[in-house]
Amino acid sequence: MHHVAAFLRRGLAFFLISLLALLVENLSSTEPVPSTNQRFEFHDDIQALVASLPDSFHQDQKLIPILTAFAAAYPKALQALETRADQRLLVCLAGQKFIYNDGITKTFDERLEHPDIQDMFYQTYPLANPTDRLPKDFDPGRYRVEALFMALYGDSESAVARNCVAVEFCGHSVKFNARYNAANALRAVSGDLTQLLAQKPELRSYVDKLGGTFNWRKVAGTEQLSNHSFATAIDLNVQKAAYWRWVSPSQLETFSRTNWPSEIIETFERHGFIWGGKWWHFDTMHFEYRPEIIAYSKGKPAPTPEVKTALPSSPPVTPR
Repeated sequence: MHHVAAFLRRGLAFFLISLLALLVENLSSTEPVPSTNQRFEFHDDIQALVASLPDSFHQDQKLIPILTAFAAAYPKALQALETRADQRLLVCLAGQKFIYNDGITKTFDERLEHPDIQDMFYQTYPLANPTDRLPKDFDPGRYRVEALFMALYGDSESAVARNCVAVEFCGHSVKFNARYNAANALRAVSGDLTQLLAQKPELRSYVDKLGGTFNWRKVAGTEQLSNHSFATAIDLNVQKAAYWRWVSPSQLETFSRTNWPSEIIETFERHGFIWGGKWWHFDTMHFEYRPEIIAYSKGKPAPTPEVKTALPSSPPVTPR
């Protein structure tokens, strides 16, 4: 009986070794499935990059301004474009790939929840100051591709924390993301504001207390991460602020933004920040580092169409 058991063990071992060898042979002989995407590398020339794409993409009047804004805002982050077999365009940014236009016509809420790259620039942020009343649901900069900001600044709370540095801001020490010039931009804002406050001390109350910077959390009432999660936003004095959730819905239409000092708004905008007061869903204490939005506005792109239609040659993509 002992000999039979030993024989069975040797047989089983031989079988397993043979099976393993067969699997290894099959794996080594299997060729990788080639990507069907066609890639177009970026060599510091947006016009040439877009010109190299198939003709079907040349009619998009927003493509060049959007890519130009990304290249200016995040140096070296824009790497390439890719076209898929279904004629969707992918933008390769910060080591990741993002759908430029998913072809889905979206409501305001759907655009907030499932934006593509083109949706981020659906509305043009107004650089004019002062800005008073705004059209309904005019929220330029609130449509954020969350995965893009994770690629730029960190994909978890701990990853973002590792990228943070201390920034002296108008007498306060705050945490801000050092990647893609965000912390340096906030330092520049602080320097300019310090000079402004010396000339106009009555404005100091706006920065005497701060609402905060780095805070990994979702935007109230949504499933989307706030830009505070990426340590690229700062809230000024809450006691001087107005916030759309603190008022009745009827007040959104009549809310006036002219009581906020233009000098502070312009200082932030000069260094790549947008102001939450220039949203229909206003948040006047809030400034976030969005150099691509500012660069796009300065480029004076073609007017944004009200309705986005699907590409005729391919079916709609399921929302992400």
